[in-house]
Amino acid sequence: MPHRARYLLGIVSLLTATLAALGIPWTVKRAIEALSTDAASAPLGRFVLAILALAVVNGVAGLGSRFAIIGGAQLIEADLRNAIYASVQSFRPAELAARTTGDTMTRATSDVSAVKSVVGFGAISLAGTLFAFVGAVAAMAAVDPWLTLCAMAPYPIMIVLARRFTAVVHQRSEDVQTQLGVLSTRVQEHLAGMTVVRAYAMEPRARATFAEANETFVRLSLKLGRAEAFFTPLMSLIAGVGTLIVLWIGGLRVVEGRLTLGSLVAFNGYLAYLAWPTLALGWTLSMARRGLTSMGRIQDILQAARPTPEPRPFDGTPSVRFAGLTFAYAGRQPVLHEVSFDVRPGEMVAVVGPTGSGKSTLGHVLARLWEPPRGTVFVGDEDVTAMDLGRLRAALGVVPQESFLFSRSVLANVTLARHGVDLGRARAIAAAVAIDEEMERFAEGYDTVVGERGLTLSGGQRQRLALARALVGIPPILVLDDVFANVDAGTEDRILGNLRGAVAGRTVLLMTHRLRAARAADRIVVLSHGRVAEIGTHDELVNAGGLYARLWRIQQLEEEIARAS
Repeated sequence: MPHRARYLLGIVSLLTATLAALGIPWTVKRAIEALSTDAASAPLGRFVLAILALAVVNGVAGLGSRFAIIGGAQLIEADLRNAIYASVQSFRPAELAARTTGDTMTRATSDVSAVKSVVGFGAISLAGTLFAFVGAVAAMAAVDPWLTLCAMAPYPIMIVLARRFTAVVHQRSEDVQTQLGVLSTRVQEHLAGMTVVRAYAMEPRARATFAEANETFVRLSLKLGRAEAFFTPLMSLIAGVGTLIVLWIGGLRVVEGRLTLGSLVAFNGYLAYLAWPTLALGWTLSMARRGLTSMGRIQDILQAARPTPEPRPFDGTPSVRFAGLTFAYAGRQPVLHEVSFDVRPGEMVAVVGPTGSGKSTLGHVLARLWEPPRGTVFVGDEDVTAMDLGRLRAALGVVPQESFLFSRSVLANVTLARHGVDLGRARAIAAAVAIDEEMERFAEGYDTVVGERGLTLSGGQRQRLALARALVGIPPILVLDDVFANVDAGTEDRILGNLRGAVAGRTVLLMTHRLRAARAADRIVVLSHGRVAEIGTHDELVNAGGLYARLWRIQQLEEEIARAS
């Protein structure tokens, strides 16, 4: 619809081109009849000029239709890619988990190209075929209705074959596009995990799995190609039968004097005009069927999206509260059971516990990266499930357990192009998270491009840059998930010494298995098997002799062993 003016212009141009083309056989008919009546006085020059004029109109209008419609197809392709990209960004985690990256990439590339073909050359071919059939059949009927019926006799067979053909092509196109997604996923996984592939000498196996997926793709593509290759010659054969019928019956009618020679020539001209649309019908239907199949796959992406409102700032420093939270990921047992605790405004609360106790899940549901049950997670007095997502996300600074960096400069990864965040503030925050000296040692400093996913940096450097990214935006709530996992004890102490000042006045939820970091928190929540086992300060929990005290003794023993070695 946004490009309807271009398509309207293209259709009008196509109709004009068709009418001009249909006028040529009629002009030839009149010329032959004039020659038959009185060859000496026949105005041949006028007929020749008329045919030239019609040919010029046909060419110019046809060119205009292609500029308008194919140009519109390019714009639609761009719109679809933008829509898919925006939709994927708004996916809930369950949607992302249910789709492979390769399949999503296939829908954004191969499927979009298939749709572009339909709304480009496909639209021209479909509209042109419709105009050609209606116009040519009408002109043929005006010449000789009975001969027209004879010429159209094979077409019911073609319609039956076309319906069968489109059904087969639809299924085989769906299979091809699905397998292309599998193939893309294999490539994406092996490229992303190339370090593991090489480290474990998996190259032969990787080649074998790719070859297996590629062989399946080729087999399915050949099945589709065979269906398309069979249909076009069959249509050509049926169209040829129609031409033979016209030559036989039409010739007899000319001999009998019931049809003029000019009318037979014009009739054959119209029949010849239908030859290409008839032969191209299989190609057109195949393109349309594949495009509609691809559009269905794209719609599946677009319909799964949800609106992403512009973020708005949160007033003041809110609290965070979990009230009887029980949560399970799709298809799994609950990882949290009746979890209840609060983080008061400006307070730092650490959540600790053994691996798999549900620490990271608290951050996920607070940010609604996964949707919690209603009435279980609150920011201030508001249920997060009822909050505007933009408002909620604007209030949070989230540092995930697995830090992700974009393939851009260090400065761009820290600032994320946020208004009012300059190099000076980025450096101040980098100093607070103990990474400024390391960044300055790079040849280009903060302008150094970190490489795809930040792989040119160490795990600790990526984690500290992600922490700086969260701090630099001054959000009222910070969610820090194991941000000290990849740093040594000395760096951890430096960061902890600076963190108090950097997060002053903010509400902080710190998930960690490093109890040295938890000791700096105002309170500590201990999780065990997804349940709250203990809550208190470091000293209170150590004196209580429970799970936290055992974890603390184990970590102290590990540190003593490390120092001794």
